[in-house]
Order: sequence, then C-alpha cells, then structure tokens
Amino acid sequence: MSLQIRSPASQIKTLQYAHSAATTAHTPVLINARLLIPTDYADAAAINGYAYEAEIYGAPKAAVAWSALDKLYWDDTNKVVTNVATSNTLIGYALEAAIVGDATTGLVAFNAFAA
Repeated sequence: MSLQIRSPASQIKTLQYAHSAATTAHTPVLINARLLIPTDYADAAAINGYAYEAEIYGAPKAAVAWSALDKLYWDDTNKVVTNVATSNTLIGYALEAAIVGDATTGLVAFNAFAA
C-alpha cells in the first residue's frame, strides 16, 4: 500500500509549485527543507499541486516504534518517516502508535510547516 491522503477534501491544504524535478503522485519530496506530497504526476518544471497539511496514512516507515502524539520526521536519505529528530525534517505528529515491525505509518497529522 502506498501513502494515502485521508482527510476530507475540505481539510486538505495544498499549493501549486513547479518543481525542478519530475514528481510522482503521493511520493513525498523535500523542497526548501519542507516535505510536500505531490497530488499528481508532473514533469520537471511543470506546475503540480502539493499537499502541505492533511491526515496521511501508509507512508513508508523506519524500523522504529512510536506512541500516539509523538513528533514525526522525514528521513530524506532513506525516504521514510521516523521519530528520530537528528538530521531529519519535522513533518507532524503520530495519531496512532506504531511498532518496530510496521512497514508503513498509521494515521499521521502531516504538516509541512509543523513546529
């Protein structure tokens, strides 16, 4: 299963942007130190929609455990969500606990501008 945006449409916040590289729908991309989720496929330099705030589910996950409400980060080297802050980008908060053996995330409150 791949990453899914689970919020109702009225709660998904998006922006339009022309990224310098081609993008794949629902495959996160780090742009200017912010993780964005392309809403569609697009060629390099083509305008695409990017979700920057939504509830997401099924993102690739590191082999770590976390509790609900833990801060979550994007490890851009391994292209996975983790709860390890070192050298990673904050992307939001866990809405469900996860165990080490989970390959994908449960529900996550994703926010590219989380603080």
